[in-house]
Amino acid sequence: MSPVGQGSASDGGPVAPDGSPVGLYRAFPAGREPEIIHGAVPPAAPILELGCGAGRITHELTALGHHVVAVDQSAEMLAHVHTGTRVHADIEALALTERFPAVVLASYLVNTIVPGQRDAFLKTCHRHVADGGIVLVQRTSPAWATGLKVGHTVRSDRMVLTVTEARLESGVLYAAQECRHGDTTWTHAWTDVVYTDREFEEVVEAAGFALTRWLDEDREWAALQPLPR
Repeated sequence: MSPVGQGSASDGGPVAPDGSPVGLYRAFPAGREPEIIHGAVPPAAPILELGCGAGRITHELTALGHHVVAVDQSAEMLAHVHTGTRVHADIEALALTERFPAVVLASYLVNTIVPGQRDAFLKTCHRHVADGGIVLVQRTSPAWATGLKVGHTVRSDRMVLTVTEARLESGVLYAAQECRHGDTTWTHAWTDVVYTDREFEEVVEAAGFALTRWLDEDREWAALQPLPR
């Protein structure tokens, strides 16, 4: 179940500029993401993580031997990142002098509903990946989006997630879930553009990438390589 990503939430606590709840990102476990990323990049490779949130993936990647440059537009999120190098910036405007052997765009940011933002995110990936490097993108799986049902509940570590809205209309997913962690409950809603495999390949090719392989059987994580510049 997709617990995080762009959306809105209400728990009385701080939220990022895109509406993401800081408390939820702090509480949610890293899950399988760090191992997927670690297995796809060279050992100890430096990683640029775009949209790091409160560091749930950052911290695990550091423990696996990577130096992570963690970028987020939310100062409230970055305040909880305690490893690597923190960069407070909008992804779209990021212009570091360094290029990286691995760039990560997780949290389903590529599925943003905001006009022009998806392409801007991918352009930032392209600007910052080194020649011969790899870009790892986490997208909303169309099979997952189609199968999402109201009332479905799963447990992830101490987090209990219950779907309260799930509508897939004309390729756009409108979803919400209740996220319970101990005595705290968040209501988190999000909207994703859902791409078929072919549509996703066309999107990344237009951004200057070749999709070289899927990293998981759900086809949620894609490995991209930049086309010749």
